[in-house]
Amino acid sequence: MTTTLPSGDLARVVDLYKQGTSLRLLAAECGVSYGAMRSILIDAGVTLRKRGRPRAAGHHSPTHRPTPAAVAGGVRRPFNVDRAARLYEAGHTLQQIAERTGYSRSRVHVLLRDAGVKMRPGTAPRASRITPAKRRQIIAGWKAGHPHAQIVARARTSTATILKVVAEAGLPPRQRRRYDHAQIKQFYRQGKTLTEIAREVGTTPQYVWNIVNGYYLKSYVPRGGRRRVAATADAT
Repeated sequence: MTTTLPSGDLARVVDLYKQGTSLRLLAAECGVSYGAMRSILIDAGVTLRKRGRPRAAGHHSPTHRPTPAAVAGGVRRPFNVDRAARLYEAGHTLQQIAERTGYSRSRVHVLLRDAGVKMRPGTAPRASRITPAKRRQIIAGWKAGHPHAQIVARARTSTATILKVVAEAGLPPRQRRRYDHAQIKQFYRQGKTLTEIAREVGTTPQYVWNIVNGYYLKSYVPRGGRRRVAATADAT
């Protein structure tokens, strides 16, 4: 099913993107996936920014800074497996070996493993992706009662990571909230946007869209399916 936004929300999203807001933050704000937000903007005729480029003049995100002009590229030396294995067995971490050799941490792990080196527990390429700072940020957001989408956007992480960190910290899971569907539909009839309703009741714009469009009902038929059903009815 193609994800769509009301015209008012779509215009706002397009304007925010042109001002420099990232796709990931817009997706979290509207309660849709990164890919869905990308498709929404493309369908709206928006020319997307190239990945890895600064989002706006004079603005650089923490993860996408331009390479200084003084830094020149060079030919990477062949990977010395024997030397790397000795360093690893002497207690060096994969990250330390990666910095010495110019290879990525993940590549170092693969090369050592393929060479028959016995890897220490917890040294898989993704084992240390959750930094202490990110853990603290996730736990603080969880204790403060922030919604998942907000924690995802602020910590630049995923719902799966949030649940993993929360479980490891021994925090109790949240109770599933029951929202007043009639109230949500009434707000929508009054002309409020999905984002405004979501903030009012404490959920995501995507959840509001699901309620307004009856997506949770067994009788729900996607828009394309509705046209097919109508065509079948006309034919009979």
